[in-house]
Formats: sequence, C-alpha cells, structure tokens
Amino acid sequence: MPGKADTAAQPRKKYRVVRYRRPPGEAVQRAARRVVRGGKASFSSQAEFRDALLKLLRRDEPLAVLGGPRLRRLLIDVPGVRMTVRFTERPSSRPLVECPVCGSPLAPIHNRTLTGDTVVLGQRCTRCDYWTHGMRRIPVRYLFTEAGIDGRPRRVESARSVARPSGQGGT
Repeated sequence: MPGKADTAAQPRKKYRVVRYRRPPGEAVQRAARRVVRGGKASFSSQAEFRDALLKLLRRDEPLAVLGGPRLRRLLIDVPGVRMTVRFTERPSSRPLVECPVCGSPLAPIHNRTLTGDTVVLGQRCTRCDYWTHGMRRIPVRYLFTEAGIDGRPRRVESARSVARPSGQGGT
C-alpha cells in the first residue's frame, strides 16, 4: 500500500494552452462593416473577405479564428454588408435538411395544381434568400460588398460624372 509520500511525487495536471479564440458575434459584425467601408468595398470570394476580416480582428485578439459557415451565419442580417451567392445546378436525389448557406431549416415551396392538389416544387430557406428545386442549387462563390442601410448597394459617384457638365441650356 502506497504511503502519503508517494502521492506527493505524482506530476501535476498540465494546463492546456489556449490556441485560438472565437470572437463574439457583435465584434465580427462590427469589423465586417468596417472592412467593407474601408479601402476595398467589394470582395470576390469568402476567403478573401475572411482574411481581411481576420486581419482587423487580430489587432485586438491575436488568437481570433473564424470559419466560413459561422461568418455567413453572422453576416446574413448585418445592415451595411451585402452577401451575394452564386450557384451551380446539379441533379441530386438526396433531400436537403438545412440551408447550405446559413444552416437554417428549409421550408417546402408549394404550388396548387389545376385539380386542387398541392405539389412540392422545391425548398426555400426560412432565414436567407436560398431556394432550390429539382436541380439542386449548390453555392460555389460568396461575394461581399458594401450596402446601404436599406440593404441595397450604395452608389459610388465617379469623378467623371461629377465633373461633367449637364449639357442642358448652354451658351
């Protein structure tokens, strides 16, 4: 039977070293608005936008990480940031359970036939603008741009249109 002296010699528990931190959702949304309002107002891929966003987030928290699905879920409802999705269509026999863009549940799209019956034509997301039908729509590219408060893209006046005279009247 071991004595008390033997238990004192056992090694202590090792504390885990923190390798990453998930930034809070509000911080990600604030940083995303700052990124699209900055020098480059549009990003042609999710990876490009995520890299720019992480560069800004890591100023405050060097261990910040952010994955693509969480980034999309957080930015769907953010005013000032527009996420546009490009799709490809492929045949699929397997039904979708959740939205491939944001992970929300899908609702069926119904249509009434001439005989009065209802037919399911496809599915639509309950949170974002995703929808699919017989040919499965698969997201292939996410574009991020600056949007106005109402969600529409902001118009940027070019220097040529501002400097050009109206051409009306004249002398």
